[in-house]
Amino acid sequence: MITIELGITLAIIGCIVGVLGYLAGRDKKIAYDAEWRGMVNGKLDVIVGVAGDVEQIQRSLTAYEGRICTLESGVKALTQRIDRQR
Repeated sequence: MITIELGITLAIIGCIVGVLGYLAGRDKKIAYDAEWRGMVNGKLDVIVGVAGDVEQIQRSLTAYEGRICTLESGVKALTQRIDRQR
């Protein structure tokens, strides 16, 4: 009779320890996943910011390209006028 009660008591204690271990492990996993997700989100924000900067630089280069073409044609015309005056 005592061995049956002792066995049942040990089984209940084992179940309680198992459940508590599972809950503690689950909480650690959730915390790790949240930390990992935060790092990934931070890196993605940086990448998106860099992509926006690159697009802005490309627009600036396109604007400068037009200005440089205008300057080149002006210099060419000026050179032709100087050559004609000689």
